[in-house]
Parts: sequence; structure tokens; C-alpha cells
Amino acid sequence: MALVQWFNKVGCVVAIIYISKKGAVTKRRIRILAVREGHIRAFCIDSGAQRVFLTANILAAELVSRDAS
Repeated sequence: MALVQWFNKVGCVVAIIYISKKGAVTKRRIRILAVREGHIRAFCIDSGAQRVFLTANILAAELVSRDAS
């Protein structure tokens, strides 16, 4: 999966298209905080809160920034 290359870089900002457990599709900008098998803990810039994302539910991803600043 090519998306995963950015998820291992804690601090980078990634724009994702995500499908929720209820089937809602959203576009979010997230700052990666931690990566565990099958899960990404991130700060969602758009909602202003920490969230946990299932990697299997990420439909697309694009690197926005490599820096934590």
C-alpha cells in the first residue's frame, strides 16, 4: 500500500479521504502522532481534535507537509 509511506513519519501532515464505520466519506487533514498496526492516531486539523483512523478505511492520501511545525 503506497499510502503507508507517509504514515510512518510522526509529525507530518497528510490530507486523507476516509470512510467511517457508518459509511460517511470525509476529507481531512491530519498530523500523524503515532502509528500502530492497522491504526493511526492523529490530530485532525479540520476538527481540532485527536482521532484514531483505521488504515483500511483510508481511501486516498496526499502528503501536505513533512515538517511538524
